[in-house]
Amino acid sequence: MTTSTTDESVDRWVPADRRFAGMDPKTLLPAGIVLASAAVMHWGIPWVDSLVSYEETVPAGQTMTLGTGVQFTPPAGWGISQGVLTDALPAGGSYPDTAAVFTGSTSISVTADDFSGTPEQLLEQIRDIDRGDSAMAIRGAASSLTTASGIPGVISEFQDVGADGAIAAFTVDGVGIEVVVRTPADTPTTRADLIGAALSSIQVVEVPA
Repeated sequence: MTTSTTDESVDRWVPADRRFAGMDPKTLLPAGIVLASAAVMHWGIPWVDSLVSYEETVPAGQTMTLGTGVQFTPPAGWGISQGVLTDALPAGGSYPDTAAVFTGSTSISVTADDFSGTPEQLLEQIRDIDRGDSAMAIRGAASSLTTASGIPGVISEFQDVGADGAIAAFTVDGVGIEVVVRTPADTPTTRADLIGAALSSIQVVEVPA
């Protein structure tokens, strides 16, 4: 056993004059692949993301609808990552519980479900769930807001790894609406205005049976 282990060690050992920067050249390729992969994930994907023309984007003035009848108007030209446009529901299909849109590294996600409490209670419930995410830190007290259709809600800002954001909670007619916005800290005012307009557009409509 001792001889076998020694021979194996000798086979794997590389003389100093055949090393580069103290490393076995055989290990440089795997290490390089790992570093290259990390670089692509960090810089390459966001760059490619900015160049891609997404197949499904939001036409100007179009809305997205959830199964509970919650409807909102996303910013025109943003990509759709979840959900469907109101007019694009397949025959015999049903609207999902969540819809999400994005542009670059900014995203808006809207989820709705049955809820009988107040906006403050819904926000606290959302916060309790998010406290399990150690990367997310809620900042400051919640502020009140109301949509253009009169749905009351509250909103609270948070800070996440590499991004800022906000969580809004609305309640109306036994339905709770959760909105999560994630965006870089240096988000331009024009994009912030688009996000505000999307929040303000939230309403409840009758979904055809």
